[in-house]
Amino acid sequence: MAISPEVADIIRRKKTQYCRFADTNQFHLFDKIAFPNATFKFAGTDGTVLNENGVVFSWENLETFSAHFTKAFENVQVIHSVGPGELEQTGPDEVKAVFTVIYHAGPKGTDAKNHGTGGGHYHETWKRQGDDWFLADLWMQRLYWIVRD
Repeated sequence: MAISPEVADIIRRKKTQYCRFADTNQFHLFDKIAFPNATFKFAGTDGTVLNENGVVFSWENLETFSAHFTKAFENVQVIHSVGPGELEQTGPDEVKAVFTVIYHAGPKGTDAKNHGTGGGHYHETWKRQGDDWFLADLWMQRLYWIVRD
């Protein structure tokens, strides 16, 4: 099913907001782009969900996802850059999207030590609510990650 330019614009704009809100630690604004029951999973190159420092990178709702990253990003600076995405409308109320992402992260400040660069793909499901669209499911596969010592 062909996707209308208007629907594509809404989803792409909200994906850009996702990046900006994350980069500026404004997770309280994610309710503008995601459903309360949205799921979020982050996987490594082998497809298994990441487990770093005892944190399993899988959240079953927006509240727990936002709470984790609000705290995690208190002393971290990040920047995300996404491509225009591959969008496929799979039904009148559903769009599947794949966005490439490159991101940089590290401790706040100017010291380059412990800064990392990563990349991968966001695989997402967006659903219609009225005339608007919201993120319902996100699965990010990290394909590249390197940290500078």
